[in-house]
Amino acid sequence: MMYEFRVNELAQEFGVHRNTIRNWIKSGAIPAKEGPGRRYLMKWSDYQALCEKFGKTPKKPPTSTGAEEEEKQEITPIHLKPKTQTFYPDPSWADVCLTCGTCASACPIAGVDGMDPRKIVRMAALGMEEELIETDWVWKCTMCAKCEEACPMNVEIVQLIRKIRSLRPRDRVPGPIHKGVINCLERGNNLGIPKDDFIFLLEDLSEEMAEECCPGFKAPVDVRGARILVTVNSKEPFAEPDDMKFWWKIFYAAGESWTIPSEYWEGVNWGLFSGDDEAMKTIVGRIVDNLKRLNCEGLLLPE
Repeated sequence: MMYEFRVNELAQEFGVHRNTIRNWIKSGAIPAKEGPGRRYLMKWSDYQALCEKFGKTPKKPPTSTGAEEEEKQEITPIHLKPKTQTFYPDPSWADVCLTCGTCASACPIAGVDGMDPRKIVRMAALGMEEELIETDWVWKCTMCAKCEEACPMNVEIVQLIRKIRSLRPRDRVPGPIHKGVINCLERGNNLGIPKDDFIFLLEDLSEEMAEECCPGFKAPVDVRGARILVTVNSKEPFAEPDDMKFWWKIFYAAGESWTIPSEYWEGVNWGLFSGDDEAMKTIVGRIVDNLKRLNCEGLLLPE
């Protein structure tokens, strides 16, 4: 007897993110095989064991006839010939694409300057690496993952786009993104705001809040032992400083224990968006160091 499910359905049933379910399937923690469309199949006994492990009540077993024969059926993914392109070491990135256009229908910018996620996937499958590295399509993508969520074959489109971005020479990465990464590496945040200016702004905003609505409020900076380490999107102190007050007021009302680091407080990692793994690791490492230095339990990111 088999249990048929969609990734989203199982994620909702067990209260985890859909990517967690995908990772469990890939690692073998969930012994499931790809089925028709965007569904997976696993033995009913394996589903019951999974429910028992997580303290969940199993759904009613399927009663359709022929279930025993379905259990014996092997589901074999359809792949084209193995390829050696640098874009996708896993052929599921492109070889299983049906060119159905579902990704394009979900993409919020499909059609802008001819951009179409389906075209990107097919170009990768055909080995058109140089053309993809040169195109600006991958830089127009917001990496929202709506295309990947809609794909009936689970093609990992976002990872593919990020891989293409990583192969563009760094001096030819779109200016604002490249400059932001350099600023963050050299000056601690994407917009290069000096430490003294940032601290002065926090103090100024704290005084305003104390007068307006929160008596005695003062933005906690470098407070060791605070429960939550709060990072900031640098556009807020640069252009929209009052926006920070919104979550400060929530923390004040809740009596939350939190702090902002005086250095490396940037919470938006443009190394991720630019495909620069080394920069991404450095920026993440600085946040982790702040967590350890201030002995905080949790982390709040602005994105």
